Amino acid sequence: MNWDAVGAIGETVGAIAVVITLVYLASQIRQQNRESRIAAVHELNEAFRASITSFQDLGLAEVFSRGKTDFEALSEPDRLRFIAMIQGVFRVWEDAFYQYDAGRLDPRIWTAMVAQFSGYLSLPGVQRVWEIRKRAYNEGFCRFVAGAKATEYQTK
Repeated sequence: MNWDAVGAIGETVGAIAVVITLVYLASQIRQQNRESRIAAVHELNEAFRASITSFQDLGLAEVFSRGKTDFEALSEPDRLRFIAMIQGVFRVWEDAFYQYDAGRLDPRIWTAMVAQFSGYLSLPGVQRVWEIRKRAYNEGFCRFVAGAKATEYQTK
């Protein structure tokens, strides 16, 4: 066997090894992307749970119950509480919007979140908080909220 044949065999083996490596790397990247999307959903769920924890406190639940329909009737301290509660929820939805827009959030999860978000947007008190605080959110999310269709908020 001459050296040219040995060289050709070596190049062929090297090319096959490169192809196998590229297939393996592509597989790993797909797996990493899938895990990243799963982590994004988990993080959003945790953030949402944390943002609504305040609603479990009887006093804050009463503030929400009054503020959702008549924000202006709230005392100054209760207005601050209501704004803080609603802003916490808005921040979670802003993050979800960003994750969805970046392709990291499954459309099925996003659709369910939008359905819930639309209920909140129907509440006059929530609309008032949005008007007061919308400049604190990114432009893309503001466009999303402006175009979102409010649906009936239900508690039963």
